[in-house]
Amino acid sequence: MKENFDEREPQGTEGDPHKENVDALRALFAEAEEVFAAEGRDAVKPRLPGLYTKLQELNKSDVSDWKRTWMWNAEGDLTEEEFEELNLRRKALSNAIGIVTASGATRHDLNKI
Repeated sequence: MKENFDEREPQGTEGDPHKENVDALRALFAEAEEVFAAEGRDAVKPRLPGLYTKLQELNKSDVSDWKRTWMWNAEGDLTEEEFEELNLRRKALSNAIGIVTASGATRHDLNKI
């Protein structure tokens, strides 16, 4: 049994602020991933701070403690599963941007490891 499980029940109703916030962040990630695929790293890099900030805000991360910034916070507005999903997308996008050189060549793909 997990110690820190999230007891929130997902609400499938429209107008649910939690669901709207999570869906909005998912849409931002999808848009950034599409921009990266179509236009490359320089076009998507300016979007990263907004994605990071929104994920940190929903997770209610304590950004003063850098060791815990990207760890799920039970007091936050995300379930552990939502945080893990979105944080994995953050890592994958950041790695994808980082492996591409300015000329567009791939140095090494950390996402395949």
